[in-house]
Amino acid sequence: ERLAEHGITGPDVGVLHREGTLRGVGLDDVSEVRRGQRFAFVMDTRLCEGVDALAEGCDLLVIESTFLDGDHKLASDHGHLTAGQAGRVAKEAGVRHLVLTHFSQRYSDPTAFEHEARAAGFDGELTVAHDLVRVPVPKRR
Repeated sequence: ERLAEHGITGPDVGVLHREGTLRGVGLDDVSEVRRGQRFAFVMDTRLCEGVDALAEGCDLLVIESTFLDGDHKLASDHGHLTAGQAGRVAKEAGVRHLVLTHFSQRYSDPTAFEHEARAAGFDGELTVAHDLVRVPVPKRR
């Protein structure tokens, strides 16, 4: 709308974007700052400050949950997270959509991972990943 008010259309939009001004109109006159979207991928790690930093404010967090909480010692020993830890990280970081992945084959019920992430307090959108699943980044707010 702001571009149209100044008669800027077509290729001139690109010129304005590249050069910052066009016919006395500045880029700031016809644009607005929009928050970007944030995505993080956390894999093969124990809990650490880096996990929290990556997850902070994510729109989409893909995070390993190799083990269930009952095997938290095994998870730590082998450098992995549990589903409950992943859920807590997502909750505390304000994640909008949590994708759990990288499951140990010792477990036969993938819904157990979702239950543990929910029990840890995560109440946003949650996907338990499986082969070839497509997960879109949530739309901007």
